[in-house]
Order: sequence, then structure tokens, then C-alpha cells
Amino acid sequence: MAKYKGIEVKGNVRQLLPHMPLIEEYREMLQSLQAVWDNLNLLGQLSGTTAEIGQTREAFASLTGDLLNNLAEQTLAKREQEMKARSQVVIDILVRNLFERTADIGFLSTDDAIRQFAAEPGDLWALQQRFQEYVRKYSVYEDLVLTDRNGRILARLQPDDRVTAIRDNWVREAVNTTDAYVESYAHSELFPEQGRSLIYAYRIKSERGETLGVLALCFRFADEMQRIFHGLALPDDPGVMVLLDGASQVISSSDPWQIPIGAELQLASGSLQRLRFAGRSYLAFASDTKGYQGYQGPGWRGLVMMPVAQAFDLHDDDTLDISEPALLASVMAGGRAFSEELRAIPLKAEAIQRDLSRAVWNGTVRQGTVSAAVNSAFSKILLREISRVGMSMREVFSRSIGNLQSTVLSSQLADSQFFAALAIDIMDRNLYERANDCRWWALDSTIRALLADCAAKGRRESLERVIGYINSLYTVYDNILLFDTEGRVQAVSNPDHGELVGEMLDAPWVDECLGLRDSQAYAVSRFDNSPLYGNRPTYIYLSAVRAPGNQQVVGGIAIVFDSAPQFSAMLNDALPREASGEPVAGSFALFIDGEARVIAASDTSYRPGQQLALLPELLRPDTNGCARLIALDGQVMAVGAAPSSGYREFKGQDDAYRNEVTALVFIPLGAYDANSRLSASAGEVAMRHTAFATDVTVREIATFHLGAHWLGLPVSSVIEAVELNGATTLANAPKQVYGAMIHRNETLPIYNLHAALGLPEPVENTGIRQQVVVVRGDDGKAFGILVDRLGEIMEVPESDIDDLSNIYVGIASVLASVVKTQPGSGQPMLVLLSVASMSEQLRGSGIAAAVDA
Repeated sequence: MAKYKGIEVKGNVRQLLPHMPLIEEYREMLQSLQAVWDNLNLLGQLSGTTAEIGQTREAFASLTGDLLNNLAEQTLAKREQEMKARSQVVIDILVRNLFERTADIGFLSTDDAIRQFAAEPGDLWALQQRFQEYVRKYSVYEDLVLTDRNGRILARLQPDDRVTAIRDNWVREAVNTTDAYVESYAHSELFPEQGRSLIYAYRIKSERGETLGVLALCFRFADEMQRIFHGLALPDDPGVMVLLDGASQVISSSDPWQIPIGAELQLASGSLQRLRFAGRSYLAFASDTKGYQGYQGPGWRGLVMMPVAQAFDLHDDDTLDISEPALLASVMAGGRAFSEELRAIPLKAEAIQRDLSRAVWNGTVRQGTVSAAVNSAFSKILLREISRVGMSMREVFSRSIGNLQSTVLSSQLADSQFFAALAIDIMDRNLYERANDCRWWALDSTIRALLADCAAKGRRESLERVIGYINSLYTVYDNILLFDTEGRVQAVSNPDHGELVGEMLDAPWVDECLGLRDSQAYAVSRFDNSPLYGNRPTYIYLSAVRAPGNQQVVGGIAIVFDSAPQFSAMLNDALPREASGEPVAGSFALFIDGEARVIAASDTSYRPGQQLALLPELLRPDTNGCARLIALDGQVMAVGAAPSSGYREFKGQDDAYRNEVTALVFIPLGAYDANSRLSASAGEVAMRHTAFATDVTVREIATFHLGAHWLGLPVSSVIEAVELNGATTLANAPKQVYGAMIHRNETLPIYNLHAALGLPEPVENTGIRQQVVVVRGDDGKAFGILVDRLGEIMEVPESDIDDLSNIYVGIASVLASVVKTQPGSGQPMLVLLSVASMSEQLRGSGIAAAVDA
């Protein structure tokens, strides 16, 4: 622990508190009120008026420290979680993308046109046109380069007369490697004026296995990183997202003016750290990749850095709008969102307010029972001022506790929305590749020639050799089919589906595919059950195959996406995680279509095609997404929703394909109880002072509440109020007898007004203990009345009190009189009780004898 401006705080937040403006505001208000409190307490002690009030001083100071500590820790935890999630996504999204590149180079290095040109350079323009076709589809590449085995450039998408040969290491590595590809991030002679380039390369071999040359795919690294950074940026974000290489050097930055390329940042992964860079203090969180299908990427890390001076300015004072009180109350009652320590804070605040209210109430009662008190007027003024300060304290506590709750819950809601956005981004990026694949494979020279030549020898075997090889590289497909212009299947990549060859395809997407206008166009089936996928739902991506040398359509290619495991993996990768790396228990994610039907789910209790009934804004969120707190299957859930917006050209302005998909991520926060409510405020306890004419006789009334009923007694009959503590019930006692408790070393019988008046008993386990108003009976013996909460002390003219003894009889005779209210005042009716009646009932019940015994 450490001291911060007179308050005990935890060491991990001590240096950060000056940069948390909202917490500073609360600290100043609370300490200011505490100073006023101390002065009033001193005046009360000097006048002998408020001895009890001093007992709350230590509890108030302790709670102030607890509240500020927890608010600071939760504010820090919220920021840490945001930084951790973004740093993880920075690297994992990139690694997923680069995984696709490793498959691309493996397949393209076997392309017949490229292989033939490497063996015997011929029509350069034709090969460059083929390169352009490739990049039109796979726009993640900025250049394609073919060299001989010594680095002499044979063909290039973007020719540069200044560069005719290169000596880059990846050329030699591609010729000699035993791996499936070479991944290089270094300065390349291909781009003499650039910094480092990310290149994927592999050798081109003849059919006899002789190395003919090397093919290189040059990735749009800077462009891709800016897309990732832009997608993860927060509004008014002062932070910087960074990519570090294996030597902890910055290789990409969302803000190079703040953290420049080439800067070296030595820090560990997996924890929030303080870092000083260029004279500025930062919070920093670095994450290693989780990898994708065994691929770990180039050994890079994602990093998020936040200037400490601005780290906590991101709308931390936004209020949380929760329309149903039971949702917040249920979360506060238990679950993962709030720890025991956090749940205890509102209860402690209520206890302090209750103690303060009771002390003011008792002080006011005593002033009313001391006739001709020398300092009575001063004491009443002092008590009213203490009550006013108590109300201010309650307001500040209420606001700060509300902000603490809001910080914790908004963090959970932000997490759910962030992970939903991650899930849909993963989906869009993945399906972008599928749309590319079908169009590029439709341009394969072997496939085009064989589909055009129905009489070719070994036609089926040759076609299946090509698409089987493709399928072995691209394992996200269950099958690849080739069909002719009648829709008859000519070949399949998956031998398990060999029976499809010769069958007619009657799906509507056959005609759509065969009618595609050019090599850039593609078609996608609806997400429906398909006999091509075991009557399970999936997407089928299609492109028309054209004859060599012209645009005549000779058939089509259909790639059957292996949707079940692929979508499941995407959704599981987007689930929130515990510190151990395991998904949060009970969390799950869904993809749904525009009609609120499930496409895929990480939870097996949701089936594809199932219709969802949720809030409309979750089923069809706007482009920014949203998050809500809902009740679902007995749990309170934080639900985030994010709609598909596409990736690069996929679903872009020039893409005719449209498909409404939304990702939903559900995070459980606790069991839902529709009847749960947050504890009520301790209530305003004050002395209402009204100026009456000097000839008006007034009576001081001590009031209290039972549920919605407002009751009272003359101050002269009241001794004090105490908290119900240690009461025991008595065997065979009538219902209007609650039991007895020890008060001032004597046994005090307790009258149960709830039972006497036929009111429901108060709800237990609310965290608020009942009060006992100690009354002086007509026989001089004290007894207690069980009440829910104390009211105010008020002065009432005798003329406004009407007797009720002629109206109520029996048990209801405890109601003695009623205080008249002004018509239209909106005030509840105040009913005064009969001390004599309650005292007589206690004597008649035999409790007095039992107590005396």
C-alpha cells in the first residue's frame, strides 16, 4: 500500500491515479465532504448532540479508500484488457493472412504457364497478363517475379529496367530448401528505394524435377498492416499499435510520428508494463501469436502502447444504460463480472449511510424529548446540516459506485463487441480467399484444355490430378468439382465423392455460374443444405471455365467449403479467454444470416438453420456493431454484435456479391433472477422544519417505513433506533410478536408490525438489515418495533391529526391517527401508531413474563 493525497492506495495504481481524471474528481469531492464532516462532528461533540456520528468516521474513510482503489483498479483492468485483445489480434490476423500466402506460393509454383516460361522464355506479354489476372484476384500482392535459379529476372508484374538481376538470399534458399516455401522479410534489390519487403518464394521445377527458376510473391505488407490498424482503432485513440520483429524492432506502426519504424522496444509478452520511450511514459502490452493450423508466422509480435497521460481519457465517465434493473442486480449478486470485494462496496456504503441516518434520527429524537434544552435550537440546526452533508455523501458514493459498476460491465460489453468484430473479420478475410481461389483455378490451363476437349484421353484422371493437388494444399475445402455446360460432373478432387462423376447438378447456381460475364466474376450458393456436403449447410463458390484462347464457357468449377470445422474454428478463435488461455466458461459465438438464422455456432446447442429471437439491434446491427446486456437461458449475458463489411474487393463497391452475415459473441456474467433488485438507498433522514405561527400547537413525529407504508410515533414515546442484531424468536408466540433481542444489557421484546398489519415480510438477503425503533411503553417498559427503514423527524400541527380509533378495531387498533395532507401534494399518507395498543398486545401475549423470566 502507498499514500496518495492522504488516502491509502495500492502500489500498482499509485503512479497512475494522477492520470485518471474521473477518480481524481471523486477523491476531491469525498475528501472535501470528509473535511466538512470532521468540523460538524467536532461541533456535535462540543455540544453533546451527536456522539454517535463520530463512530462512522473511520468506516467512511476506509470505504473512501476501498472505493477509489477499486475504481482505479477496474479502470486500469479495462484498459489492459483492451490493449491485450488488440495486441493479440494485430499479430493473429496477420498470421492468418500469411498462412494463406504459404499455400499460394506452393500452388502457383506449379502453374503450367509459369513453368513453361521458366523452361523456355517466350511470350513475355502473355505471362505478364497472367500475373495481372492473378493480382486482380489476390490483391494482397504488389508484385510477382520470376527469376532463373541465379536471380536473373525473367518476368515481372511491375517491370523495372534498372533491376535485371538480384542477389537476394531468398533466391538461393528457394532453390535449396527442403521446406514447402521460403518466407523472407528483408531489404530486396527488387525494391531498391524501399525498406524491408515480405516475400514468399519457391522454386519452379520441370516435370523431371530439375530446378528451372524461382517464383516470388511480394506481399503488400505496409498496406495490409494499415488495414489491420484501421480496423482496430478506437475513436479518439491516443494509443499506437505496433508490430515487432524477432529482434524487438518496430517494423510497422499505426503512428510512425509517435513510434517510428526501426525503433527498438525491449519488453516481455503477456503482461501490462510501463515503458519509457522518447521522453514519454507509456503503458504497453505485447502478445505472441497463437498460430494458425500449425503455422506460427515469421516470429513477430503485436504490441499496443498507450501514453500514460492520456490512457484513461477514453470516455470512462460514460454511463451504462441498462433498461431492466434485474439484469444489473443479478450480475451484482454473483458471477464472473464482480468479485466479492466489488460486490461488498455498495453494501458497505449502504451500511454507513444507514448508521449515519440512524444517528441523525436518534439525535433529533433526543432533542425532542429534552424539554427546555439550552442548546436545542443550535443542535437542531447542526443535525439538519449533518443530514445535508450526509445526502451529499450519498450522492457522491452513489455516482462513484455507479461508475465502478459501469466500468466493469462496459468492459464486458466492449469485450463482447470486440470479439464479435474479430469473428466477422476472420470470416470476411477467409471467404475473400475462397472467392479468389475459384476464379484463379478456373484459369488453370490444364483444366481449361481438358474441359474444352471432351474426347481427350485420360481426361477425368488428368483433371482429378490437378484439382486433387490443389485440394491437398487448400485443406479448407471438402471437395472441388468440375462440370460441363450441361451441369454434368466431370471430376472431383475428393475420392470419397467419386460417385458424383457423371451426375447432373440441378442447383440454381449451375446456370448462374455458366452465365458469369468474365474471369473476375464469381457466384456463391446460399448457405443451405447441400447433397455435395452430406446434406449439411455450406457455401459453394463457383467460377466459369473458358476455353483456351477465347471466352467461350466450357464448364464450371465448384469448390465446396468445409464449413462445419472452418466456421467452428473461426468462432472458437474469437471467444474471450481466461488468463490460462481457455475460453471463458459458458461463452459462445454465432454467425447468423440476414433472416436471423444460425449459420454456425461454437456451442452445439445451436443448430444451423435455427431461428434466433433476440433484440432487433443485435440481429441487424449498424455498421459499427453494438453490445447489450440480456437474459438468456437463465443467465445474464453480455452480447456483442458485428455485421459483415467485407475485405478488400470482397463485398466491396465493385463486387456484385452481397450476403448479410452478423457475428454474435455471448459472455455469461451470472445467473439471472427476474425478481432481483439492487438494495434500496438508506433513504433521506432529516428533520423537516416548518415555520408555524406562535399560537399553533405542534407535535414532533418520528417516522419510519414498512414497505410502501409511512408510519410514525410521537417523539416523546421514542427512545432511539438500533439495528436489528442477534434477535431470537419465541416458541408459540403470536404472529405480532417477532421475538426479542438484547438492548442495553436488557431483553427487549420486538413487535412485528408486518404481521400485525397483514403486510408481506421483507425480502431477505438484500444486504440491508432491518431497524428496530425502541419505544417507551405506557407501562414504562421498553419494547421494539421492527421497521424496514427510518424516515424523517417532522413537526405537525395538532389540528392536522385525525383520530382513527372509531374506524379500526382489533389488531388494526395499533393505528391511532392519521396526518392530513394537502390535496394534490403527492405525499403518501402518514399514519400514527398507538403505543398503548402495541404494549397491551405484548403483555397479553405473555411475552413480558417470558422476557422477565
